[in-house]
Amino acid sequence: MKPRFFIRLNLILTIVFLIIFVAILYSIDPFQASRFLIIIFYLTLFGLILGILNLLNVGFKIPLWSRILIALTAIAVLILQRRNF
Repeated sequence: MKPRFFIRLNLILTIVFLIIFVAILYSIDPFQASRFLIIIFYLTLFGLILGILNLLNVGFKIPLWSRILIALTAIAVLILQRRNF
């Protein structure tokens, strides 16, 4: 895959995930949401974080496994914080 095509595709997917993320934050009450919506929220957030890290990879050389680990860690921290309430 050409680097220019990868950057454009990643930018488009990141913008799509950002729009979905904002729509979820705006329209759904987290205290009354079903488990399905919570899972969609975390998957969207994971895609958004991973997309941003992939775009940052253009300037900084971060290995793929490290980007995935950072995104999974951020999601795991949010899930653990949610369970404490």
